[in-house]
Amino acid sequence: MATRSDCVEEADAVVVGTGAGGGAIAAELAEGGLSVILLEEGGHYTTKDFGFDGPAMIRKLYRNAGTAVIRGTPNIIFSEGRCVGGSTVINGALSWRTPEKILQRWVWEQGLADLTPEKLEPFFAKVEERIHVAPQDPESLGEDVELLRLGAERLGHRYIPVQRSQKHCAGTNNCIFGCPTGAKQSTLVSYIPRALARGARLYPGCRAEKLLTKGARAIGIVGRFRDPETGQRGSQLTVHAKMVILAAGAIQTPLFLIKNRTANSSGQVGRNFLCHPNAKAIGIYDHDVLGWKGTIQGYQIREFLDEGIMMTTTMVPPGLLAMAMPYLGAESLAVMKDYNRMVAAGVLIEDTHAGRVSVDAFGEASMRYDFSPRDVATAIRGIALLSEVLFASGARRVLLPFAPLEHIDSPDEIPKLYRTLIRAADIESMTVHAMGTCRMGIDPRSSVVDPWGETHDVRGLYIADASIFPGPIGVNPQVTIMALATRVGAHLLAGC
Repeated sequence: MATRSDCVEEADAVVVGTGAGGGAIAAELAEGGLSVILLEEGGHYTTKDFGFDGPAMIRKLYRNAGTAVIRGTPNIIFSEGRCVGGSTVINGALSWRTPEKILQRWVWEQGLADLTPEKLEPFFAKVEERIHVAPQDPESLGEDVELLRLGAERLGHRYIPVQRSQKHCAGTNNCIFGCPTGAKQSTLVSYIPRALARGARLYPGCRAEKLLTKGARAIGIVGRFRDPETGQRGSQLTVHAKMVILAAGAIQTPLFLIKNRTANSSGQVGRNFLCHPNAKAIGIYDHDVLGWKGTIQGYQIREFLDEGIMMTTTMVPPGLLAMAMPYLGAESLAVMKDYNRMVAAGVLIEDTHAGRVSVDAFGEASMRYDFSPRDVATAIRGIALLSEVLFASGARRVLLPFAPLEHIDSPDEIPKLYRTLIRAADIESMTVHAMGTCRMGIDPRSSVVDPWGETHDVRGLYIADASIFPGPIGVNPQVTIMALATRVGAHLLAGC
């Protein structure tokens, strides 16, 4: 969407971002009778626009065409959505409630007495109904998913079927490029239409640049239209609002606050950056698996969740998989000839420390995160356990994410992972989760927002995305983000 000249709008609430947090709170407020304006930096694409041309979809749907890197030891590949619907358009739709042990930590460590399973139950239930959280239809599960389950069963590991926000997913395995059938219930097809149906106004291709304040109170946002694909700058949009809600995600929200030099008396904006680093292993079998058929995930192995380790399948198109492996030229071609016989699986590591988001010389986000010694040990153990699962299901070789040890050929070789010197810099890692950079708490000295998402420093300025997480959650964060955003929205409506 574009405008020919600068314009000024008014609303009860302006929401920056349309992903899990922005979509949920915008619908909550609009359905509660408030006038709402949504700003989205990315473009407005719909189900008919999504297809199997990976490079084209990445350019349209991802920030920086999916090339962002979290700098550190090791560097971590990071993907973030930038479109109406945000990262919910490109994620795997995995939908889990916040684990009870995590909520207990938040109560103890940050004084968030109302964040108990009992008090959050109505918000979780409302979110699950809105985005249709349900088990995957068995017919849409691929053989790669079943092999992971088989390996877990043979080893006696606890696993669970995934819960996904979908309505009869057809198993096209195109989640990361936008769902071409509309089955995935991203905010694009769930919350945003609800908000628009109740009069909310959506401005895609508009980047929030300036926070308007009067004294210590937020009174609006100034945004700039910019073509999401060409970057061409356009006119200015000013929105005057009674409440300003930032929901641009745990990278862009702190970036906005830092650039506006606001809401940071604690010095915590951009700090406490958590990212659930992932490492992958690829099993190669003696028969065709066709892992690209069926949904991206069907089961998660939860046996080692208390150790901060969760395992699942992560099959992606061949071009992306080839780029994520250390092979070049003829060697890469030889490996990728086995693509149809591969099962790609990953280990999600629960953070044990935090990084930081700051501003670079170009005014964009700079992310820093270093593996701790414990993270390195957890990555090695997680890949060792995952390799055992793949071998138990029939793999003849497992490709590893470690520079000094690229593969092993039998479960008897798993001890090599512990006898080989593997340093943090030797680990190939990626993530799609970001949390914690504007964390919630009762103490203004150690947190950015209060228990209801309002910044300690600026009245009327709220945050409703993963940046308010007080700590890592160890599972996919979508439902937690939506539930907390819905809770903030209900609080705002109660005060009107």
